[in-house]
Amino acid sequence: MKRLTPFLFMAFFLGLTSCNKEEGCTYPNACNYNADALVDDGSCDYASCSGCTDPSALNYNASAESDNGDCIYDPSVSTAVCESSVEFDSYSYPIVAIGGQCWFAENLRTAVFQDGSEIPYELGSDFPNLATPARTNYNGSEFNYNSYGHLYNGFAATTSIHGGICPTGWHVPTELDWIEMESFLFAAGHGERMGAVLKSTESWTGNGDGEDLFGFSGIGGGHAWPDGSFYSRNIWGAYWSSTETEASPVSANYRQIGSSTDQMANGSYWSVTGCSVRCIED
Repeated sequence: MKRLTPFLFMAFFLGLTSCNKEEGCTYPNACNYNADALVDDGSCDYASCSGCTDPSALNYNASAESDNGDCIYDPSVSTAVCESSVEFDSYSYPIVAIGGQCWFAENLRTAVFQDGSEIPYELGSDFPNLATPARTNYNGSEFNYNSYGHLYNGFAATTSIHGGICPTGWHVPTELDWIEMESFLFAAGHGERMGAVLKSTESWTGNGDGEDLFGFSGIGGGHAWPDGSFYSRNIWGAYWSSTETEASPVSANYRQIGSSTDQMANGSYWSVTGCSVRCIED
């Protein structure tokens, strides 16, 4: 029995040493990781040090060590990071952020497609006879072009030939692009006043000037109608969507703001109609 004593002592010593090992969280990714702990005690916490790490968010947590993906943003504040301007066809277009999107802040006035090929210029009276991309000026006036850009038919707005009519990295907004803008404006509290907050603060007929809260500076470029006439400059501003409808004759969707309303209308026009275009970033 006396020979067993050293072994019993060793077993007791090892057991005592094991009991004295420091316990704690042994997982380095945990908030309460203990580098000195040799035994994990199941106390690892992964939540207390995580939070929103974006300073622009409403729930920004300056002490958070990792982002938990739960940042909350003011719905009235745009989050898109946009260039200040974009050059296309020897013209510099100012850019504005609306929600998570970057938009042209002026009407398109390019005479060429993205690849440099010319977009044919046609008289408004010839628009009803066309089934190919074309551009014109309101009343054929150079002054109107300088102030409002070109009016493009729906075939130009919806085409992808030659890269389309917007610069590289940009496109004519799709129906989904317009819906995303509308969703942002609705969340920002402008559901019944989308037109008012997008319209420019000058040039509209009567008392129709807008608030231009986001810098979109929507203007009343008017229409080139399917009967060959021009109508509604400074009264209506219609902007093409690149999304065609299933209607006959060939048609495409649009958004429209006007001097007599605070709302923004949507619908479809025959593609032989001439409307303004605003490009949106890809």
